[in-house]
Amino acid sequence: MKDHRIIIDYENLYKDLLDEFNAILDSSDDGIHITDGKGVTLKFNKACERIDGVKADYVIGKNMEELVAEGIYSESVALAVIKEKKQISMLQKVNGKEVIGTGTPIFKNGELYRIVINSRDITELNQLNRSLEEERLISKKYKQELELMSSRDKAISSDIIYNSEKMDKIINLTLKVAKVDSTVLIEGESGVGKGVLSSFLHKNSLRFNKPFIKIDCGAIPENLLESELFGYEKGSFTGADKEGKVGLIQLANEGTLFLDEIGELPLNLQVKLLNVIQNKQITKVGGTTVIPVDIRIIAATNRNLAEMVKNKEFREDLYYRLNVIPINIPPLRERKEDIPPLISYFLTVFNKKYNYNKTITPEALKILINYDWPGNIREVENLIERLLVTTSNEIIDKQDILEHTTFSIHDFIKLDSYDGTSYKNIINNFEKKLLLDLRSKCTSTAEMAEILKLDPSTIRKKFKKLNIKLEF
Repeated sequence: MKDHRIIIDYENLYKDLLDEFNAILDSSDDGIHITDGKGVTLKFNKACERIDGVKADYVIGKNMEELVAEGIYSESVALAVIKEKKQISMLQKVNGKEVIGTGTPIFKNGELYRIVINSRDITELNQLNRSLEEERLISKKYKQELELMSSRDKAISSDIIYNSEKMDKIINLTLKVAKVDSTVLIEGESGVGKGVLSSFLHKNSLRFNKPFIKIDCGAIPENLLESELFGYEKGSFTGADKEGKVGLIQLANEGTLFLDEIGELPLNLQVKLLNVIQNKQITKVGGTTVIPVDIRIIAATNRNLAEMVKNKEFREDLYYRLNVIPINIPPLRERKEDIPPLISYFLTVFNKKYNYNKTITPEALKILINYDWPGNIREVENLIERLLVTTSNEIIDKQDILEHTTFSIHDFIKLDSYDGTSYKNIINNFEKKLLLDLRSKCTSTAEMAEILKLDPSTIRKKFKKLNIKLEF
């Protein structure tokens, strides 16, 4: 007689059931968090990792009291279920997010055995509701102010990188001025970004979809400048194009004319430019026909025009016509907070361009922050490109800077102005500013961790160490 008994492999059966159970948990878009009867985490699905901003490995095996104490959860629905012995729903703050959680108790032999918590991120829903309410209530004036609040995002999208209050004020002023047609005079040292700011102004103006014509008054030879600006009729002079030429001012019609290095404009052309500003019209070289032009003028200079007026090197009437809205961009040495983000930005740009993955040490960064940067942003860009191309190691350190630049250590460290702050305090202050700035732009610890390529728990520890509240 044959033996028909079936041998069951309980070990593999249990493993298959466990894999199936975990797959079901991870397929849910809602967070599923399972604890034992004392609040110790047993299961934590992938949706929970996304919503709560922590990894399962970090919370499994930990009691909810411990996780609340760490600041991951503002309060725990599991602890509330343990206390009340019934299903409870509550709104929680989890790593800066608004999460609604429902805890359901499971009893075994009359004792609390498990707690199953379902959670859902309602941050975006609440933000949408608030936005709709805001749209309904606020007036046109407040809408304009809200637009200005996004000035940093607009600036970043135009490659204007900064972190200082001084540049905040300049960007906000530029956005206000952009909506009108007033003439703007941008002043500042070479390399501070006058050209970039002029382009930013045009892009945010009502003429954004019209021409933006740049004229470098210092780069065009004086004998050609007039014909380049105003154009010429055919046969106006020897060597002229037989068909004549349209000038750059006319090409800017309905758009923006950017006159860079306006201080280099010869006195005889200053008179003609004054007529363009006052009467909105031009006459080509060798011509008699008056051509109307509709342009918005932005001028920029690294020279002191007021001083040039005193010295009779620049027409006073033109100066006052240009200086309707003055914007002065301070040099980098007066806004040291902008140096680290600029260095980070150019590292990213040139790492991508040359397929590198180089970083810079805190010691090297400290040296660069202390340097005065007489060439301003242009000098930062050039130096970072040079360091990436010429250094051999993946990490750029202090010695690399001294070896691959023409500067001495005394160019970077001004001992006569050193205030005695320790290196540790300098680094802590920089780290604090970095974390605060990033917190203002992010909605959760997880988002900050993603940007900084750190674990969320590391972010929380840094905030605790620096005594900063982790609130979004």
